[in-house]
Amino acid sequence: MFRRLDSGLPKDPVYPTDLKGLGYFINHEDEIRSIENQKAYFKFFLTKNDRFNCVQRESMNEAIRTEVSNRLVRLGLEAIRVPLGAAADEPNLPIFVSASLETKKHVVVLFYEHTQDLAIFAHRIIGGKGGVNQGSAVNFVKYIQAQTFSTENVDSPGIILANMGQLRWWRRGQKAVTQTTWLALPQKSAVDQPYRFNEEKNIIPGNKTTAEHVNTIFNEVIENLAHPDAKLSLIGVADGAVQVSLFLNNEKNFEKWGKRVDAFASLASYFHSHEITNPKFGEWLLKRGRAYVQSEEPVGTFLCDHKGSKRVHAYGCPVFSSGEPYYSETMMPKAHRVVVDWFKEVAADPEYENPQLVRFDFGGEEDEVGPQTWDEGASGVREVEEVEGGEGESEGDKQVEKDKENVRAE
Repeated sequence: MFRRLDSGLPKDPVYPTDLKGLGYFINHEDEIRSIENQKAYFKFFLTKNDRFNCVQRESMNEAIRTEVSNRLVRLGLEAIRVPLGAAADEPNLPIFVSASLETKKHVVVLFYEHTQDLAIFAHRIIGGKGGVNQGSAVNFVKYIQAQTFSTENVDSPGIILANMGQLRWWRRGQKAVTQTTWLALPQKSAVDQPYRFNEEKNIIPGNKTTAEHVNTIFNEVIENLAHPDAKLSLIGVADGAVQVSLFLNNEKNFEKWGKRVDAFASLASYFHSHEITNPKFGEWLLKRGRAYVQSEEPVGTFLCDHKGSKRVHAYGCPVFSSGEPYYSETMMPKAHRVVVDWFKEVAADPEYENPQLVRFDFGGEEDEVGPQTWDEGASGVREVEEVEGGEGESEGDKQVEKDKENVRAE
């Protein structure tokens, strides 16, 4: 019987964690291109070995994280550790906040997808057409910093970028990572299994789940670092939108934070109106909430009211197009300006309520798509009447037979 020693196993691949070392650079259009072929974007499939490809992608992601973090720091944001006061070698995760957060009378808080790194929106944009600023939170931060939400206060709003993705603590590297990074961590060999997740040693206190992280942002970060009278404008994307909705749907949480939350924009959410159990939150959401969904309509186009429509779910608030028909991760790069402009409109009017909007679609009933249901008669398939012979004939078929008989008679 034979066995293969560890020394004979293929070594785990190692790649540089900077763009130049990986063979890439950022061109004048802010896009990452290959040094060898400046027309080529990032190439994932280097080999037929998936381990090599994933480790190379993680090295590229590390280089991108560093680049985006440096740009945000230059814009005046600072990375702080959560839980507050945690040492660098203790389980913690980073978030970005405005350097002068305690002086801001208005704060925009972003809760992004649970699959992405901090301040990263879409790698398909960062590593492809669009570039680093567009595919990350950089353009989003720049646009907020160019705004004033009140005529009385000319200062720009404060910013908090929550970290919904990096909730796993890598003890050897002493840093928080996402699930994608966890599967690409260095191993003894290229064929070893991924590290097992230990629910005691690899978690971050107060941030074990996305729900806990949302609670930490509100009851620890905002409560201790933001101005006590600061108004909050919230953005949630995908799971971020769901967890913020669940947080505010809780009666105790809404009683504490409802008066301070100015507006809430949910993007790609799967929290629907029938899940609302707190009437006060439901009433508030109707007045100061907006949902943005995947749609081919131009960004900001009104789709339906809080009751939903044949094509759109009921979210308990007006629903608008994000301008993105497919991917939730590319909704923020396309819709963040419209969302921030709406926040500015809400902040300017203390008595603001969503206007009553009505959508008119022209084209007639024949162009309408029926409800997505498996009920009989709603499948869109032509129904056939039963006849004595056991075969089905439609009215059109009967008319054809009559025409044939008339022709024979003639």
